[in-house]
Amino acid sequence: MATARIGAALTVASALNYLLWLGWDQEKVVEPDGSLSGPYESWQVVGLVIGLGVLAVLAGRLGLPKIGTLGVAGAMWLCWSVNAAMSDESGLWGVGALMLLPAVLLGVGLVAFLAASVKTTGRKVRPGN
Repeated sequence: MATARIGAALTVASALNYLLWLGWDQEKVVEPDGSLSGPYESWQVVGLVIGLGVLAVLAGRLGLPKIGTLGVAGAMWLCWSVNAAMSDESGLWGVGALMLLPAVLLGVGLVAFLAASVKTTGRKVRPGN
């Protein structure tokens, strides 16, 4: 039961992380040459990735790298896909979703499993030793 609650909390936290960094920004930027870019700035994407990393480390340290990977990566991918589908007029959001899914699963999974594999000794270090 605790495992399910932790998995749900990680999933909700991932969705909130997406909304905090990317979910609110829908405005494209008109470049000087007339082309459109955006809607995200690089600082927003960096913040999102740091948040995903923190959640992945937390999942791994709690001993739930599989559930954490599925919850954290799945929620982030689903949020991005829904947002992109609603705002993309070209229909290419599906291509982006197909490229994003393995990337986010691999990234979050790698961090979660690495964090789970790190063992702490629990030994206190005394000054001078």
